[in-house]
Amino acid sequence: MQTKQGLSIRDETKPLILIAAIAVGVLLNRVAGGVVRELYGLVNVGLFLVIYTIMLFVEVKEVGRAFTKVKPTVLALLTNFVFTPFFAWFLGWLFLRNYPDFWAGVVLYKLTPCIGWYLIFIDLAEGDVPWGVSLLPWNLVLQILLLPVYMWLLIGKVVPVDALTLIRSVGIFLFLPFLVGWLTREGLLRWKGRDWTYGPFKRAMGEVKLWALVLVIIGIFASQSALGIGELGRILLIIAVISLFFVSLFLIGLLVGKVFRLGYEDTTTLIFSTTARNSEAVVGVAASAFPGHPLVLFAIILGPIVELPVLLLLSRTLLWLRSRLWRLAPSPAS
Repeated sequence: MQTKQGLSIRDETKPLILIAAIAVGVLLNRVAGGVVRELYGLVNVGLFLVIYTIMLFVEVKEVGRAFTKVKPTVLALLTNFVFTPFFAWFLGWLFLRNYPDFWAGVVLYKLTPCIGWYLIFIDLAEGDVPWGVSLLPWNLVLQILLLPVYMWLLIGKVVPVDALTLIRSVGIFLFLPFLVGWLTREGLLRWKGRDWTYGPFKRAMGEVKLWALVLVIIGIFASQSALGIGELGRILLIIAVISLFFVSLFLIGLLVGKVFRLGYEDTTTLIFSTTARNSEAVVGVAASAFPGHPLVLFAIILGPIVELPVLLLLSRTLLWLRSRLWRLAPSPAS
């Protein structure tokens, strides 16, 4: 029997914590930017730590379970890695082509599907959580392999970036943390057992991840050139574009589910596995590949601030649509 997950208090307050981190970083930039810039190398250490804590609990052996649902799995992967990159680029061209740094940041944020908390929203909307788990390693491996390709093909035409820099960034901030995380997890499973590794240790690493990310955000905004009022005034435009992305992927997921005759649970899992994004990992790549472009990072960090309330709304919308589009009786109230 599945245990209902739900959002923790930390998940619910995360957007506010990230906003506060941005504000603290900008304030430090104003009062002590020169001093903080001397410590920028520590940001890369923090980025590695954030991504390492994400990779710690990704089990590639789950990949085989996706083969029990071939059609929905193929549809999810095609949506994530064929349709979404070009759709994200098109939205950026449509609304942000006069602001190349914002355009690059928004596209980069949308290139990497989530490898974790999308399972919470699948659970909240009563989708197929086990299939969602089996998609996780596929999403991880494919984004590591394809991210440098899409960054060169799509983002490199917006903000110039060297191909070797891209490969090095992905290697340092995605592949290496994955390898070290795998070694750590296997060692802990043999030493302390699964209950401790996926219980107290995982909860502790969740705290480490959040506060390491906060320090990274503060360091990035404190050490870069000060942001102008005109640049900050475009926040609403970025939020609107990101929100449009989520709503569009939601509607496309519904359409794909109906056209290919997927059930409610499969359609729900398809929607959240293709809308939720992996912003924390991509921040490291962006910081390394686009030094001196704080607005690229700014656009990426805005992503999860928009993502949480939008995905919560979509999970409620799916439950409301369940009996209307799939002719099923609504689930009894929990």
